[in-house]
Amino acid sequence: MKRKVVLASRNADKVRELQQLFAELDLEVLSSADFPGLPEVIEDGTTTVENARRKAILTAAYTGHIAVADDTSLEIRELNGFPDIFAARFSGPQATYRSNVQLVLELMGDVPAASRQARFSTACVWVDPCPERQDHRAARPAISRWLRNPWARSIGIRDTAREWDFWNGLMDRRRVWDVYRRQMELDQVTWGHDRARLREVAEGLFLGCPDALRPGETLDKSAHQEGVRLPDTRLWAVDGPETSARPLTEVAPSGLPADAPGRETNGPFWFEMATEGKILGDITTEPVGALGFGYDPIFRPEGERRTLAEMPAAEKNAISHRGQAMRRLLTAVRETYGEG
Repeated sequence: MKRKVVLASRNADKVRELQQLFAELDLEVLSSADFPGLPEVIEDGTTTVENARRKAILTAAYTGHIAVADDTSLEIRELNGFPDIFAARFSGPQATYRSNVQLVLELMGDVPAASRQARFSTACVWVDPCPERQDHRAARPAISRWLRNPWARSIGIRDTAREWDFWNGLMDRRRVWDVYRRQMELDQVTWGHDRARLREVAEGLFLGCPDALRPGETLDKSAHQEGVRLPDTRLWAVDGPETSARPLTEVAPSGLPADAPGRETNGPFWFEMATEGKILGDITTEPVGALGFGYDPIFRPEGERRTLAEMPAAEKNAISHRGQAMRRLLTAVRETYGEG
């Protein structure tokens, strides 16, 4: 019987792209859309890997199946690295492909071609909540680790400052926000065509994240992401299943529905693999091409005359950030599980 793998996304365009990449494996491929009760996860990590991990862990926990999640950032040099990990919601909580692209072009304006460099980065994470073997290890470039089932024991959270810092990963995120703020205040960065507008966008991102607020600032609830909040995933990392003598998880996140199918089927130890892919390019002055999705119409890969939105799916997947990360993950799956 084929094992099932759930792509942790409700984005039909992304799911279609990932399904094409997964077609070579002997797995039944599903998506988050096949599980209406699956809650959203708050993507409050400071890297694409951490955000992908959060999505994969929650999806595996709920469904009881292998989960694969990805997360993408777009760093534009002239915009001080923005949109960065906020690429999907750069233009606000109701962001669309079109509004994100329009905002980037507005901010870039008449920035000359020599200063329009950008980088796409994608992290892909595989989480197996029921590994059949206890000795899995992935070869590089994949990075693997074992996790305790985060929901194996739920005794709540002891409310101490030290535990809350670790639980929410607050310190790491506050450092990221502080760097952005200092750069804005000191004007020691590039700000594209419209400095004031980029400052406004950045402040909006700060006010949508409770960890970024300073004394006296108020959370903009309309911009705040709703969903299940997971801790720093290092909380559950172990050397391997042989460490069973260690105590069970001391804290377990809330928000997983009581009727989640995975509650009855998930094992005590989970296996995780993560890979990354990157592609350099530049931002065009206007959208070009009708294929792809997201920022594809304004991203021209290095050495190419076409944008990603002008490339057929197979050609795009051969060079794209997501294609690179997923191929590395699939290679790790075949080597580790003997699939395909």
